[in-house]
This record gives sequence, structure tokens and C-alpha cells, in this order.
Amino acid sequence: MRQLQDMGHQCLGRAVFANLRSCDRSPARRGGYGPLSTNRGRCFPSQADLYQAVASQLVTHVLDDLDIADDSRDPATRLYDCLKQFVPQSNEQMQALTGWAELNRLALGGDAGVVEILKSGHRASEEALLRWFGTLAGQGHVAPADVEAHVTRVLALIDGLNLELFLFPDRVDLAAARTALRWFAERIIS
Repeated sequence: MRQLQDMGHQCLGRAVFANLRSCDRSPARRGGYGPLSTNRGRCFPSQADLYQAVASQLVTHVLDDLDIADDSRDPATRLYDCLKQFVPQSNEQMQALTGWAELNRLALGGDAGVVEILKSGHRASEEALLRWFGTLAGQGHVAPADVEAHVTRVLALIDGLNLELFLFPDRVDLAAARTALRWFAERIIS
């Protein structure tokens, strides 16, 4: 199953989400699996399960805990370093933003598989944020009672920044997005 997840990840990454419905079979064929060995019951119970596994892998691959636990460093800087992983790097900015926008467009159009991908990615992002804020709360830098509210705020901030980067790059560039993330990190650390 892990090999099929990796192939699905490759398919999603290359196709920029253009043909999500074929991702459970075409990467399997490229990996040498025939029609009988790609039976969904044997690999993934449903196409939605494949999407969820791939989306979770994509987010997990992108988000790292970095040195969030290193209490010898400034906690706002550690948080900022983790948060900036949510905005594209300059050399991949348009490709990443285009893929993100396409996923949202397809989800708004009612594609259930894409909705599952977005939900899975959201859950994986939320889990990373809960880990980071939980670590900071354990060190006394964030009130434990505020952790869930901060996660909600970050998710809204990230979605808003990525939308602005995509739609209005002349108004909000990568530097402005990172400045907003730094400002947020500095305001919530106690």
C-alpha cells in the first residue's frame, strides 16, 4: 500500500490535480500493477481513501516540526519558522498556488474526491499546528486554553494569504506574506 501511496503522490504532483479520477489506477500501472492488483478492495477501500492517504502524505511531506521544541531559541522565531512552511517558496510560488487554487476550484464544483483531499490536507495541517502550539504551551509560551483558537486563526490566515498571493501578487508578495506570519507569531507568544 505504501508503494501505491508514493505513486499516487507522484501522480498528483505531476498532473497538478488535472485528472484526479485516474490517480488510483494510472500510477499503479506505471508501477507495474495490472488491473487485478489495483482492485480497490485490496489496496484502498475507495478512491476517497486513496485521495486521503495521498493528501495526508503531501502535507506531512511539506510540514516539518523543525526546531519548534528547542527552547534555547526565541519561541516567536521558532513558530514563525514553522508557519512560513505554509506559504510557497519563491521558486515554486506559482506552481504551488496554481495547484492550491485548482483544488479549491474543483472542490467548489462539487468533486467529492477533491473535497476529501482538501479535508485530509486540512486535518494534517491542523495536527501539525496543534503539535507546534502544544509544544509552545508546554514550555509556557502560549496559554494552553488558547491553542485551538490559535490553530483556527493560523488556518484562516494561511488560506487568506495564499488567496492574496494567487489573486493579487502585485499587492501581496511572498515577503508581505512572511511579514504577516512573523507579526502573528510575535503577537501570540506570551
